Amino acid sequence: MNEKKERIGIFGGSFNPIHRGHIEMINLAIKELKLERLYLVPVGTPCHRCDKEFASGTHRLKMAVLASNHHPKIYPCDLEVNSKKTSYTYDTLLQISKLHPNSIIYEIIGEDSAEYLHKWKNYDKMKEICEFVYFRRHGYKSTSKDIISIEAPLFHVSSTMIREKIKNNEPLDEYLTPEVEGYIKENKLYRDTPPF
Repeated sequence: MNEKKERIGIFGGSFNPIHRGHIEMINLAIKELKLERLYLVPVGTPCHRCDKEFASGTHRLKMAVLASNHHPKIYPCDLEVNSKKTSYTYDTLLQISKLHPNSIIYEIIGEDSAEYLHKWKNYDKMKEICEFVYFRRHGYKSTSKDIISIEAPLFHVSSTMIREKIKNNEPLDEYLTPEVEGYIKENKLYRDTPPF
């Protein structure tokens, strides 16, 4: 009798900050892919960017924990924020796959990322470990083949927009959970000189 394989999702991103749109996308992925658990992975030192509005890994991980407190299948993951090396998805995928041998692993990305997926570090090796899944995003039309797609509603929210609203002291409750909003205010994040 074949043992049922555990279904694991990995969803990485800047989460700078994490918002309600992220959580809705994660819940949609859990439902559509029938996941037992999903690892929410804030990037540590991203390989493609680093700017003054990029809050520390400690802050972004804490906000991920706060945003997912009421979601038992979401597991915030500190692998990248605790690493001193540049963050690459392959390295994280490898570590998580070792924690869940003989499982089905889904690497979940945005449709914009699907366009240049073949350029990712160790892409061919990643295909041997996981299945790639992307959310269809407004404004993007992926031509990538052999990738699972999830039809997602259009979320009129982005982390960039939220950071602007914070600078302008605009209401945030529509976009952030109360816990994340409180954490941002308490730690004075995303002001002109955010703490690191």
